[in-house]
Amino acid sequence: MSERPLAGVRVLDFGLLTAGANTSAMLADLGADVIKIESGAYLDPFRVIGKIDSDEGWWNRSPQFRFTNRNKRGLALNLKDPEGQRVIRELAVHCDVVVENFRRGVLDRAGLGYKQLSAVNPRLVFAAISSQGDTGPERMNVSFGSTLDATSGIASLTGYEGEEPRISGMDVNYPDQIVSLFATGIVIAAVTEARRTGQGAFLDFSQREVASFTLGEEILAASADPDHRLSPRGNTEAGVAQQDAYQCADGKWLAVTLDTHDPSMAAFCAGKDRDTALKALLAKGIAAAPCLDGKDLLRDIALQGVTLVRDEKGGLVKGLPYRLDGTGLAIERPAPDLGQHTDEVLRELLGYDDARLKQLNDSGVTSTTPTIGEV
Repeated sequence: MSERPLAGVRVLDFGLLTAGANTSAMLADLGADVIKIESGAYLDPFRVIGKIDSDEGWWNRSPQFRFTNRNKRGLALNLKDPEGQRVIRELAVHCDVVVENFRRGVLDRAGLGYKQLSAVNPRLVFAAISSQGDTGPERMNVSFGSTLDATSGIASLTGYEGEEPRISGMDVNYPDQIVSLFATGIVIAAVTEARRTGQGAFLDFSQREVASFTLGEEILAASADPDHRLSPRGNTEAGVAQQDAYQCADGKWLAVTLDTHDPSMAAFCAGKDRDTALKALLAKGIAAAPCLDGKDLLRDIALQGVTLVRDEKGGLVKGLPYRLDGTGLAIERPAPDLGQHTDEVLRELLGYDDARLKQLNDSGVTSTTPTIGEV
């Protein structure tokens, strides 16, 4: 592959969980030097949620953390400590982008918000990814994918007719996934503009608004007709005679769309294994496709690096949703241990010597031992 498109772009990554951390991960996949900021005083919650044992170094073995934080360097800095805050401001001078999804006001109180960091680096693009946006009466609300499913309106359409709305759940957290896609694209556009003009920008991402944006047609219909109601409709679609997923003889599922109603379709699929049923339907010109699970995606050569891949330890890693030069995700470095690259980064970017690094470590500013506490 030729040089990746974001080579030379550097990102200070305060992103947590999915919405923030996956945004910065995709920037890293595209060639940016992403420096993930954590500390022993405040871990990315995925390190804790994904805890698989209580042995020494448990915080570095979370599958959930590794799933989302590939291709980054890890730097341990305590943002509560004035010295840690000083180091961040020094690093900001050498960076192009900040990505964060803390509760509103957290970085401002630490002296690390857009106003403070842009004062030392006017070309900085600051991506603030929050639940409800940076302004407004609900700006301090926190959320997870499930609450965004509900407040955005997405849950009103998911599920089957006559049932209660369904949320995407912890295994998917659909709103978090889509906001990271939108945020990555807008960050790239803002960095391009900042390099042209020398002027950065504050990017205010409301996860709720991004999720609602995907319901544009339904929102438009409701604005035109006060009686229009969002309701779960399962696999049905207006203007389509029959559309559903059918279980086959081997227990696998097949999605089928028909121009005319065929009451025998369920029985047809139930009597054949999925591949046989699929081949027969396609031969008749009927739109059909297999419902793939995670194992299917891993086995599909055409999707390698796009949906799911495995890292050097065999663990699952989220793929890149597009290809570069015909290839998907390339894992150049696995997700970092907590503070794994602290000394490397501080020497390289700030010229710190052994004495300065020891001072920061001895004072706990760069500690990589988890403690109880929150930012």
